[in-house]
Amino acid sequence: MVPQALRMAESAFKRYKTRDPFEIMDARRVLLKEFAEPRTLLGFFTVMNRRQVIGLNRAADDVQRLTGAIHELGHSLNDYRTAASGGRFEDCKFFSLSNAPSEFNANLTGADLFIPDEYILDRVSYGDYVRLVQYIGGEIGRFRTGRERMRFEEEQMQEFYDCHSALPSLSQLAAELGVDEGVVKFKLKALSCREYELPNLPEAQGDFLRNWQKTAGR
Repeated sequence: MVPQALRMAESAFKRYKTRDPFEIMDARRVLLKEFAEPRTLLGFFTVMNRRQVIGLNRAADDVQRLTGAIHELGHSLNDYRTAASGGRFEDCKFFSLSNAPSEFNANLTGADLFIPDEYILDRVSYGDYVRLVQYIGGEIGRFRTGRERMRFEEEQMQEFYDCHSALPSLSQLAAELGVDEGVVKFKLKALSCREYELPNLPEAQGDFLRNWQKTAGR
């Protein structure tokens, strides 16, 4: 089942026809404020006099600023009622792997809205990988033993990775997009939720997908 956070991202893109968080803020009449203190605070989201307010630290570099805008917009889309009732979302770190529902959903909505599915699927050679998986599924029944089947699958996968040695790492994708790696990680979570089976990427074989499965099952 697709989480509400992803449905919110899809709805926002359909409505605003852009993935740029600053353009969406303008369209939603969100007041963007810069602040200098406290220095440890990177960003916040709140509602004041019925006006949504997103704050970003004045000292943030371009990557932090864009990453923060993506995250705080996620709060704006998901948490308006909480903020309007007096809640305030303050972030000293963007796109952490925190399982706090509000932070997780802000990350998931923001990342899914900002990065198009097609961008990731093209960069990771998704079409080639799907064809390989389908080929393995059609041929593996020819082998009698489990060991033979495992060896066949391993050989086919190794050939794929040998032929696609230029698959990008998380850091490369993040650099191309001008964001923190966490944004890319949460986009991969979104694709996993939509049941896209992706090849392993350099630096992408950690625990975050398992953490996502645990969270999504709640």
